[in-house]
Amino acid sequence: MTASDIKRIAYIRSIPISRAGPYIPELARTVTGTGREARIFYTDGDCGAEDFPGGTGEKLPEDATPDQIVERVRAWGADGVVSLSFPDEAGLRDAVVKEKLARHGIPMVSNGLDPSRLLADKWETKKILADHGLDTPHGMLIDGTLLKNGAAEVPVYADIIRLKAEEIGYPLLTKAVWGSSGNGIRFIRDRADLEQYLATPDEGNFVLERCITGELCTVELVGAEGEYAVQPLCFTGPTGGEPTFAFWELRSSAPRAADDAAFAPVAEKLKKLCTTLGITGVINLDIIYSRGTYYVLEINPRVSGATALGVAASGLNSYLIMTEILLGRWKAPAEPVLPRRRWSLEFPVNNVTDAFVKEAEQALDVVQITPKLVVDGREYGGLMIATCEYGAEAGFLQVITALDADHDVLSPDMLAQLEKLLTSPAAQAVR
Repeated sequence: MTASDIKRIAYIRSIPISRAGPYIPELARTVTGTGREARIFYTDGDCGAEDFPGGTGEKLPEDATPDQIVERVRAWGADGVVSLSFPDEAGLRDAVVKEKLARHGIPMVSNGLDPSRLLADKWETKKILADHGLDTPHGMLIDGTLLKNGAAEVPVYADIIRLKAEEIGYPLLTKAVWGSSGNGIRFIRDRADLEQYLATPDEGNFVLERCITGELCTVELVGAEGEYAVQPLCFTGPTGGEPTFAFWELRSSAPRAADDAAFAPVAEKLKKLCTTLGITGVINLDIIYSRGTYYVLEINPRVSGATALGVAASGLNSYLIMTEILLGRWKAPAEPVLPRRRWSLEFPVNNVTDAFVKEAEQALDVVQITPKLVVDGREYGGLMIATCEYGAEAGFLQVITALDADHDVLSPDMLAQLEKLLTSPAAQAVR
C-alpha cells in the first residue's frame, strides 16, 4: 500500500486526549487538511470537537481487547492506523493490534510485538542497554516466587541476594519487571531494610538495583527504519531516596549547554539501539544524570506523559511524525538531538478554576492545563505546561506571580523553584 492509497487514518488512544495538549488537535487538522479522513478510537475520557477537530472520535470500552479494536477499526474502513497509547500495557495491546491488522493488509505505526515485549521487561531492557554501551545501574533479577519458596525450596536464595546487595551497594531499589508509572517500587536504605524486604517479598519477578543520587530526566525518540529524531532532554526532579509522585516536581526542558553536550553521544547510541530493535513510532526513556554520566533506567515502548513537554521545547510534533511515518514521508533531521527552541515548563497547580484557565491562556503561552490528574484511580491536583521564549523569562515570572496572587494556584516552594530556574546562569546565557 502506498501513501496515496491511505485515505482513512485511525488513531488509538488509551488516556484522555486532552493530556496531549494542542498536539493531537494539530495532528487532526493536518490530516484532514490534506483531504484524508481521521478518526480517533479512545478508551478513556471524552472527545469533543476541540479535541479532534475536523475528524471524529469513537469511544471504546476501557478493557477493549485487540480483537475488538481491530473489528472497530476495520468496520470504519481504516487504511492505516497510528498508536498514541500508553502506559506499557496499552502499548503492548497495540502491538498485538498491529500484528492482527497486518493480516488484513492494514499498516500500523506502533512498535511491534518483539521490541514491545522486550522493552516492557525491565531486566531484558538492562541487558539490551549494556549490549549497546549505555550506562545502567548495577543490579540483579529477583524471583519473588522463589524467594517465598513458592516454586521450589531454595532457602539459600536469600543469602545470594544478601551477598549481591553488598556487591551492588546501598541504597537499593526493587521494581517490578513488568510495570510502569513507578508502581510497586520499594526503597531499601540499608541491611535492615533488606531483611524486612526478604521477610515480606512480593510475588513475581523484580529488578534489584543501585539507587543512584542525581537528577531524573526523560527523553523521547521518534522514527522508523534508521531515521530517528531525539526530542530535547527534560529534567524531572531529584532522585536518590524514597520514590515520590513525579508530577509534584517542577519538570522542565531548560537550556543546559554542558549537560546537553554530554548527552549527545548517548543520543547517538540510542538511535543505533532503535535501529537494531526496529523501533517504529516512539520510545520514551527514564534516565538519571549523576556526576556527568547518564544512567538509563528503563525504556518505555510508547508515547508518555512527557511527550508534550518535549514537543513544546522542540516544536516538532511526535504525533504528527508518526503519521508521516505511516505515509512514508518521514526523514529525520541531522542533529544528534533536536534543538531546544524555548523553555518548556511543567508544574503542579491547585484550585484550578475556569477563570484561572482563561486568564492564564490569555497572558501566557499555555500548552495545557489539566484541572486534576487521575492515576490508577487516585485523584491528584492539577498540572500546567507552559512555554517561555528565550529572553522573556522576567515577563513570564511577573505574570505567573500575579496569577498566583489572584487564584492561589502555586505553592510558595513551586513559585520559588520557577524563579530560581528562570533566573539561573543558563537563562542568562541564552538571551
